Amino acid sequence: MSITNAFPSEGELQAMICLLDDTDPEVVEEVSQALMLRGPVIVPFLESAWIGELPLIARERIEELIHRIQWNQCREALLAWNQGDQEDLLTVLIWIARIRYPDLDESELRNRLESLRIEIWKEMNPFMTALEKVRVINHVLFKIHGFRGNTSNYNDPQNSCLNKVLESRKGNPIVLCCVYMWLAAKMEMPVVGVNLPQHFILAYLDSDLQAKTPPKALFYINAFNKGMVFGEKEIERFLELIHLPANPRYFRPCTHHDIVIRVLNNLIHGYSESGKQEASKELVELRDVLVEENPRRNLRQEGLDIADTEGEPGPSDNHPNDRDSNDPNDRDSNAPGDFD
Repeated sequence: MSITNAFPSEGELQAMICLLDDTDPEVVEEVSQALMLRGPVIVPFLESAWIGELPLIARERIEELIHRIQWNQCREALLAWNQGDQEDLLTVLIWIARIRYPDLDESELRNRLESLRIEIWKEMNPFMTALEKVRVINHVLFKIHGFRGNTSNYNDPQNSCLNKVLESRKGNPIVLCCVYMWLAAKMEMPVVGVNLPQHFILAYLDSDLQAKTPPKALFYINAFNKGMVFGEKEIERFLELIHLPANPRYFRPCTHHDIVIRVLNNLIHGYSESGKQEASKELVELRDVLVEENPRRNLRQEGLDIADTEGEPGPSDNHPNDRDSNDPNDRDSNAPGDFD
């Protein structure tokens, strides 16, 4: 849907809103479409009208209009990111959070991250080893600020929303990993995501082997368990517990696209568990479009192997994007064997 720059006068706007309680569905739909064409700029006017003295049916239709406008805005932002270079993970995570919290304060969110970055930067020095740098992040993030996995309400949708994770300091594995990964990147540390089934983790790449294909992990980090460091053997044992073979892709860096799909899968599951089936359905449709229209997936289907440059397996490795996206392995699960 294209957004028009033409904005109705206050009188025209009031007249259109008054028609929202019309008994003719065609009139209501025509007025709704006309209002939606104005995009997010119309939302404050709709909110003001909702507060006023309107029939219940008109207020309900205004609520639906606001939801549709804000949903379309988030959807278009994610689709645009999908068609771009997919490098800016932070911005797309903010848009995902806006799906649930459309009025979130982006500047406050970024300031929270920046404050954490400064605290970590003050404790760093160029002579530290990889493990020493990880200990600094762990100390600031988990000991001083108390970030932790939300084990008491694991499937709560807010665990997948970056703003709420920064606010409550609780979240699921993948969003905690995203916070950790952003901070590590600011410290120029080679920390990347690993799409381990049922439990997203991080890998600290061996700087001497970063040019190697596929990249080699020096060690792994579990952000859900206070940044605990572990090795390949622990991953192998975890895979045994969940009855999966030790596929090489479970040890390799994943793409930002993989991360976005997994965050959406967690949010879909959270909505479904809380009985919000309509919201879950909208997200499923969006996720499926992101998967089908991923330019990098299209390249693989055309036979252009980008796996080596992306650190991403090809179709023959049964990549999550190449199988049923409802697979529970493609989201975080409060499973046993949490690298405790």
